[in-house]
Amino acid sequence: MPMTVMAQGNMNMQGMSGLLNIPDASVIEYGSAAAAWDNQVDGRFSRDRKLNDQGNDFNFAAGIFPHIEIVGRDVAGRSTAGGSDLSFNFKLQLPWELLNGFSFAIGEQDVGGSVNEFDTKYAVTTWQYGNLRSTIGYGQYDGRAGKTQRLDGIFGGIEYAARDWLSVILEDDGHSLNSGVRVSVPNGVMPQGWKASMLWMLSANEGVDNRQDWYGINFKIPLGQKYQRRLPIDQPRAEIASVSRLVREEQYGFDPKLETRPHPSQVGSVTEDAAVDKIAQLKRDLIAASLEKVRIQRYGREWIIAFENLSYNNNAMDALAVAIGIAATNLPAGDRFYLQLEKYGIPVFGLGGTALAWGEFLDGSGSFPESIMVAAPTNRLRRRSGGGGVVASAMNQVKDYLSFRPTAMLRPVLSSTLGTEYGVFDYSLAVRTDLVLPLWQGAAFNITKDWSFLESQDFTKDGVFGGVFREQRVATGVKDRVISQTFRLGRGFTTMISYGRFFAVNDGATLESRWEPGDGRHRFRVILSDLEDKYDPSITRNARLASWRYFFQRTNSEINLTAGEFYNEDSGYKVDFTQHIGDTRLHLIYKKSEGNAFAGIGFTIPLTPRKDLGRVAGVQLTGAPSWRYDVTTILGEQGNRLVFGPNIMPSEFFSLRNGYFNGDRLSPAYIRANQEKLREAWQTFGRAK
Repeated sequence: MPMTVMAQGNMNMQGMSGLLNIPDASVIEYGSAAAAWDNQVDGRFSRDRKLNDQGNDFNFAAGIFPHIEIVGRDVAGRSTAGGSDLSFNFKLQLPWELLNGFSFAIGEQDVGGSVNEFDTKYAVTTWQYGNLRSTIGYGQYDGRAGKTQRLDGIFGGIEYAARDWLSVILEDDGHSLNSGVRVSVPNGVMPQGWKASMLWMLSANEGVDNRQDWYGINFKIPLGQKYQRRLPIDQPRAEIASVSRLVREEQYGFDPKLETRPHPSQVGSVTEDAAVDKIAQLKRDLIAASLEKVRIQRYGREWIIAFENLSYNNNAMDALAVAIGIAATNLPAGDRFYLQLEKYGIPVFGLGGTALAWGEFLDGSGSFPESIMVAAPTNRLRRRSGGGGVVASAMNQVKDYLSFRPTAMLRPVLSSTLGTEYGVFDYSLAVRTDLVLPLWQGAAFNITKDWSFLESQDFTKDGVFGGVFREQRVATGVKDRVISQTFRLGRGFTTMISYGRFFAVNDGATLESRWEPGDGRHRFRVILSDLEDKYDPSITRNARLASWRYFFQRTNSEINLTAGEFYNEDSGYKVDFTQHIGDTRLHLIYKKSEGNAFAGIGFTIPLTPRKDLGRVAGVQLTGAPSWRYDVTTILGEQGNRLVFGPNIMPSEFFSLRNGYFNGDRLSPAYIRANQEKLREAWQTFGRAK
């Protein structure tokens, strides 16, 4: 029987997918996120620990990987201004059916943490038959919330989908008998992939105010397009076409064989006069597609095309796709091209192949071609001789970059706490402006200023608790005044040296150096800082960090390991697992600093359209191509105390990672894992025009 109900993974009132209070064997679908709220609370948030009370139960869930569900839960009493409890729930679904129609899952409420109010481990199986499903499980309760004993021992329930928008539910959660309904917005009303529902529960167990009914709402949204919510190993991909098997490794220098001019008798070739016209046409098309600083050279039947990405800032793959499509459309089928994507004159990515193979791939009639793909490549453009030599060429380049081409970026900055003894959510919100002015090849001046916008009372001196978070607020003022110079070292090596004012109070210099060899699965990085406080030079912030990233091409995920001395000179390490779903990234975090251990979840989302506006009066105004927000909790038996400032990386937003390598996504492995995005981007931004 088709599992029409199981696939939904609806949130219940305990912060997990399930019925009313009990979990079932479903999980939130991979590539989706859910936000839910209900008014049922118990334990220390109830005036009688053995009875339910009204309150606020907030849940945020994500299908970070197939068959895995992660939920952040924050429980508070009737007032959100008082204390609350932040916890994380985890569920793992067996990836295959034990028997026909049966699914199995194990999970835990309130994983880790230092004050485990709701800690419960459980195993559950669900049987799906048509529109009816039945669930039975066994749990072990070890929480501190009180003696409700919910999910302690055997629990079970049934759910019947009377309509696609209505389900009727009966359950025994080990503490009380419950009945209820789930009413969903009918299919086709909301955007594709979006779902909304309301849950109403009648409990046989009375609340502290003799209340017996509870309710909640649930929203679920997709984090990417449909094809992006499938792992690369599950994507139907054809064998590589034989026509594209013209592969060679990156040439460091020039191949003399390519310096000869093609003979007119060669099939698919162009004459020298026609080549001049073709170069002019390519330039016009690339500039019209919002690419800039386009330079083209031709060697035999290979075309070297260098350009910089002006507008496709959410993901530079969109710029690559447009450039590939224009080259494949304009060049003879048998010719090859090599695209050299640059940032302020520094090559950051190279991609090459045959026009025919790439054209067939982008049109959907061919598979992904074998191609040259190199991160941080050697410059393939030959410097033209004459006209004053190297010095004159360098001076012309400086004048070109000084021709007022700044970029101004607006983005939010948020300092916040979640689930503390002082409230559900406290925050200090500001608007940050980054003005980046290029100076010459690889050099830029970056000035950053914050404007405080909105703060909760606990971030102000007038707060109820005396402004307990005032030191962590985002204050109005200039934060960075930094000049940086980036060096292209070739063979995957790039280094940036920065000098100036960092984080409002530090003067000094930082160094960031990265090496991305081979196909880009591995990336090694070193970050060093030599900073001292402008008010007290005896206060130093000298970081010494080494980092390694590995990209799992089959699953479109990566793991980052960073260790050493961080910004506040605290020794430790940080493990960051990231799952890519389109331009959204989900993060699982574990870090340790000076004896404190932390775990958390987070997300990175784009805040602007995929294609930004062009320049106005020489200035480009953009939003943040990505914005990250993390929530962490301290682990261990240390009490529920707050710790600010551990494991901070001493690098400004305009860094090698963000300013040059598009959030660390300009690698061959990432592009192969997300190859469908190239075709979709060309059909969206290129073919339509």
